[in-house]
Amino acid sequence: MPMLWLLLLPLASLLRSATSGGNTSCAQATCGNLTIGYPFSLAGAQPLYCGYPVFDLTCDAGLGRAYLSRTFRDRLFHVVDISYAKNSMVTAIAGDGGCPVPDFNVSASLALFPFKISAANKRLVFFYDCHVPSELRLPRSCGNRTMGTYISGLWNGVDSLQPGVSRNCVSVSVPVRGAMEPPRQHYEQLISDGFLLDLPPPLGDCDGCRRVHGECRLLDRLSFQCFCPDGKLCPSFAQSNSTTHPDRGNFKLKIIGTGIATALLSLIVLSIVCMVHNVRRKRKRSASLDGLTIDGGSPLASPKKEFTLAGSLLTHIFTYEELDEATDRFSDTRVLGSGGFGTVYKGILRDRSVVAVKRLYKNSYKSVEQFENEVDILSRLRHPNLVAFYGCTSSQGSCCRDLLLAYEFVPNGTLADHLHCGGEAPLLAWPTRLSIAVEVAAALAYLHARQVVHRDVKTSNILLDEEFHVKLADFGLSRLFAPDATHVSTAPQGTPGYVDPAYHHRYQLTDKSDVYSFGVVLVELVSSRPAVDMARDGADVNLACMAVRMIQCCEIDRLVDLRLGYGSAASETVKTVDLVAEVAFRCLQPEQDVRPCISEVLDVLREAHQRMMEKADCAARDAELLKESRDDSPDSVMHQWISPATTYNHST
Repeated sequence: MPMLWLLLLPLASLLRSATSGGNTSCAQATCGNLTIGYPFSLAGAQPLYCGYPVFDLTCDAGLGRAYLSRTFRDRLFHVVDISYAKNSMVTAIAGDGGCPVPDFNVSASLALFPFKISAANKRLVFFYDCHVPSELRLPRSCGNRTMGTYISGLWNGVDSLQPGVSRNCVSVSVPVRGAMEPPRQHYEQLISDGFLLDLPPPLGDCDGCRRVHGECRLLDRLSFQCFCPDGKLCPSFAQSNSTTHPDRGNFKLKIIGTGIATALLSLIVLSIVCMVHNVRRKRKRSASLDGLTIDGGSPLASPKKEFTLAGSLLTHIFTYEELDEATDRFSDTRVLGSGGFGTVYKGILRDRSVVAVKRLYKNSYKSVEQFENEVDILSRLRHPNLVAFYGCTSSQGSCCRDLLLAYEFVPNGTLADHLHCGGEAPLLAWPTRLSIAVEVAAALAYLHARQVVHRDVKTSNILLDEEFHVKLADFGLSRLFAPDATHVSTAPQGTPGYVDPAYHHRYQLTDKSDVYSFGVVLVELVSSRPAVDMARDGADVNLACMAVRMIQCCEIDRLVDLRLGYGSAASETVKTVDLVAEVAFRCLQPEQDVRPCISEVLDVLREAHQRMMEKADCAARDAELLKESRDDSPDSVMHQWISPATTYNHST
């Protein structure tokens, strides 16, 4: 099967559109003294396709440091050096100004995936909560703990326990490149010097691409392409590769001919297999056969889709035991919420990272489809307003009946919790609501630019962090479009109250379906009312219908949540609320072609938010100036001239 992948990958690359960002340059970027290029990409300076999706770095211009982006903790590892020739890099644990000793085993940290700790490193061991011999004791304590350290040998070697150190000690280990003696006096320097990481084998001949003045890019499904400066595929790249050794031309022609013949034969075999698989799949859907049951009596058949080449670079594979332990055996006390396909639990991994674990319901064919779909789509995406996907369990093995996915933990609940839970949550101020609207629109614009339709945009899928920044979640119903497709014909799916009526009637899913759902979210932000409420009368059960009617009748004041102070608030608040209601009205139009695209909606909301923030800043400055003028006024000394005969009423 791996050989088949290698044969089919070039053919698939030629058949797929090579446009992903137009002429956006993949020229090498810098961060401090570090030069960043393929297979790495620098967030904000280079598009994601300039390198592997999980090789993206973020730069702190002030410190001149580049950090691994996909980490459980912010700025956990910083990149010291990259050796493109040796396919390796040096990474160090970023200190936080407190105790320099890490509180986790580096080898167990998922933040380094898919990099591999080099066997050339040595193992620096820290231990505590036991007797610490004086010759191993650190000069200062960390976290009120007396700690010791020693070098135990090579990273992949057998650990050697130092004399006087008990096996009952709590310990953490850090890979280091050197062995400065004694380590207890040089441990901070050893950690800051970093350790060596081996990179996965590179995809494509990037050096050959650069020799013809091309740019290396990695498109969807890890297809390497060489682009010329004009933004088109470099024809000279393939020619130069084929004419490097003219004396071997005949031999290479034979290899190419054999490869093409093998590939065509493989395609024929694969087509037959797919046809048989589709027939069996339809039969499996119509009748609960071969392990698929409703009552849970028989095991669920393993998903057919496996994550081979894509999985090795994009998706971390957890063991079932890891996530089972992290969620305390899926304890009811760890439940964060439940949806149509499963339950979400709070999990704490062995390196103390906090994650959200979605456990899809057993024995549901739809769960298998959702699992595969969500892994496939989320592995491609990276955006600050999308929930980060950390990995999943394998779809094979004895524990395959439980399909588990791990995401970043977002602690502040959902937008629905804050809008519809009455007095249980503090009222969201209008500037915060407007900021949330902007960030949701930004996330959808990012998805639509990559031909992804979310299909289940709703307030309960919008997570909020401690600072009320948005993390859009739940991609189980999402669909990936072909670059030239205008719609996908499929049965309507989604949540009542949010489903696009045109999609419901015509069975045609487009990006405008997300725009309609987002319009409902905007109305919820303005009104604090749920999308569907059976306590409302007639057509007003559906919030979208009620909002369209009220806006048409110029009754926005009846729609707006009175607690936002719409009637008595500053004129800028009234203007922005009216503007958001107008945008929602346009998004909720029954015909898809009449609705604006999400990028247009985003521009309008950003402008409104920026104007409101500028007005707020001006008001704050005016208040400060007024306070200063009062402090400097002669009135401030009048108290010492008050007549002693003056009387005061102390009753208040």
